[in-house]
Amino acid sequence: MRLAVLGASSAAGLGVRGRSYAVLVAERLDADLLQLARTTQTVNEIGPDALERIHTFGPTLVIVSFGAAEGFVHPSRVLQRILDRCAPRSWRGPAGLEPRPYYSRTPVRRWRQHAMSATKVLLKRLIIPVTGGFQRLPEPAYEKRLRALLADLPAGVPKLLVGLWPVDERSFPRSNRALRRNDEIMRAAADERADTVYVPAADAVRPWTDYLADHAHLNDQGHDRVADLILSTIDRTPHDPRRPHPTGSGGHA
Repeated sequence: MRLAVLGASSAAGLGVRGRSYAVLVAERLDADLLQLARTTQTVNEIGPDALERIHTFGPTLVIVSFGAAEGFVHPSRVLQRILDRCAPRSWRGPAGLEPRPYYSRTPVRRWRQHAMSATKVLLKRLIIPVTGGFQRLPEPAYEKRLRALLADLPAGVPKLLVGLWPVDERSFPRSNRALRRNDEIMRAAADERADTVYVPAADAVRPWTDYLADHAHLNDQGHDRVADLILSTIDRTPHDPRRPHPTGSGGHA
């Protein structure tokens, strides 16, 4: 088996030493792995080079995990440009105002990190109600790019769209509604394709037991649960890459 993975921080294994649910699935299936997930990556950043690598790799299964980085609501584009130009490095970039998913074990450094995360969350909670916030990729653009990506992936190869899970509204104000909409976009896209299966992850993880400290990214337990869900989905789908699969049958699990 050959497993290709596309996605953002969760599929890349942020906070769990790279051992994401995708890596766990590859290990349990004894599959060769092409890991193309990257932290903060959005679906519109998958370009010709990545697609060429996938086609050259010749996967027998593709896991696609997008929608969270696109759906998170950020305070202000103007503020983000100011921070990117003037602020310390930890405040810059798409995740510059997000709370830390994990903290140092050194007491003083840990206290500073907690204080910094609390300040960032406070800024978001104050600014987003005023500006309305913005998303890096609004729903119409996300849907268009997701469908285009699925069309560009190797035809007939089974594809799994891993659904989204809720995040802590206190730290990510107004984001859950956008995440739910992106999740429905994935479900609908899978329903329309014969080679694609939607994997509903929202009910598989336990808030906040299966989460890291930011209450957005999963811890080891959470990744184990999603990996188990993916494997059970493979077991009951006609697209099981471990055996010949008929074309023309599809839908979501």
